[in-house]
Amino acid sequence: MRMTIPLILAALVSAQAPAKGQTARPDAATIARLVDSLSAKAVAEGLAPALGVAITMDGRIIYAKSHGMADASRNIPADDRTLWYLASTTKAFTGFGISLLSQRGLLAFDTPITKLLPRVKWNAEVHADSLTLAQFLSHTHHINDQVIVQSAAFTGAIPERQWPDLIQLARRHSTNDLIYSNFGYNVAAMVIDVLRPEGWRKFLDTDVHGPVGMRDTYTRITGVDEKRIAKPHRFSPDGKFIVEPFFKTDVTMNSAGGHISTLRDLARWTIVQMDSGMIDGRRVFPAEAVALSHRLLAKHTRDQSKRFAFFDREGWAAGWDIGTYEGERMVSRFGSYGNTRSHLSFLPNRRIGAVVMSTGGISALTDIVAAFAYDLEAGRADARERAESRMSTLRTQFENSKRSVARGDSVRIERQRPLARPLADFTGAFEHPDYGRIVLSLVNGRLEYRWGGLYGPVEIFDASKNQLRVDFVGNGSVLSFALPETGPATALELGNIKFNRAPPP
Repeated sequence: MRMTIPLILAALVSAQAPAKGQTARPDAATIARLVDSLSAKAVAEGLAPALGVAITMDGRIIYAKSHGMADASRNIPADDRTLWYLASTTKAFTGFGISLLSQRGLLAFDTPITKLLPRVKWNAEVHADSLTLAQFLSHTHHINDQVIVQSAAFTGAIPERQWPDLIQLARRHSTNDLIYSNFGYNVAAMVIDVLRPEGWRKFLDTDVHGPVGMRDTYTRITGVDEKRIAKPHRFSPDGKFIVEPFFKTDVTMNSAGGHISTLRDLARWTIVQMDSGMIDGRRVFPAEAVALSHRLLAKHTRDQSKRFAFFDREGWAAGWDIGTYEGERMVSRFGSYGNTRSHLSFLPNRRIGAVVMSTGGISALTDIVAAFAYDLEAGRADARERAESRMSTLRTQFENSKRSVARGDSVRIERQRPLARPLADFTGAFEHPDYGRIVLSLVNGRLEYRWGGLYGPVEIFDASKNQLRVDFVGNGSVLSFALPETGPATALELGNIKFNRAPPP
């Protein structure tokens, strides 16, 4: 039936009329003011050392502000120039780069990975000839990725040019479930490298970031003023936040987790994605490429993956989680690395997006702030009460977390009993052909380690067993040693990986 103009207007009024329990959509200034109040209060209460928030609506940035300290140890405040580490939110850029190449006719999502990467050798048990690019983008390749991910995301011990050789070490998972990992997006970057001689990093800079006007988004650390980077923080025994090392280097700024960016740039990214490639009244991406990057490729198979914080998740697209918030379609990508957390999401049908970044505290704070903005825009009458209820739960979690940290510190102090062997017996370089070299050194009477780009103190874990403990980006790991009756250790084990003592130079 053809609708008359009065009927069309009536339909639009009906569609915009508040539902039960809702009020009219607030104006942008009201949403900005209330989000600012919540964010400022959270930092003032000490729930996070720094919080960066940007809200976009109807094709423009309505709010962008940073609160707290980007570096508490040097008293550097977070501001408009602060660069936030995105961690796994990076996958949204890599996935969109692949979508652009597909829209240009240079590849297809259903292309076999062996055709796209003809020089890569695969383990026979993964049956690579039956795997498509889409399966790597949607985490349904069923391949264990630990060898490459360890180097790509953490140590940088194995150069990126050697990753194709390491792939043959990756074996098949024992399950057919969708299992989230970095590996598919490291493989996607290899595909870009084959098609674009400048490499995936420069391709993203010129073809993805550039058209959107993202002038302060980087896939590297070199050349960036490190004072601009928001540092990770942890609790100290006295309840304050102290700075942790920011371990990222150029070699670990990888395609599955390797961008730093400002709130302004990230806000523009939400706009161009929810507006089908349009920004500032200009078309910068084909609508087809944006739609392709948001197309569901695989549904979640595990119940625990179908819900994250307050958001329902249906499955994976090219770099994006596809789901809903309160019944509204939601496209999102979150990330964490050590104590940092990134939240980037948007509700395309309502044309509202949220960017929330934090550098410590309880990571759920980022989700609370984003959900609050969405509740306000939807006109939910209980938006503020709902946010306060969630904040109350967060405060309880925060106090429990501080107590847990204090208990953990007490246990670690108790473990620092003298070893039966001289500390020198644990020093030296230990190598593994696939994981690189771990070096333990004696510095001012204490042991320290370095593994590629990672470094830090070494603690005693169990003196009776000559076991030591190291911290890899917030994760404690135990080192066990093969010790002769006298003299230095001949090997160390990290998990089930054995590193043998390197021969003298």
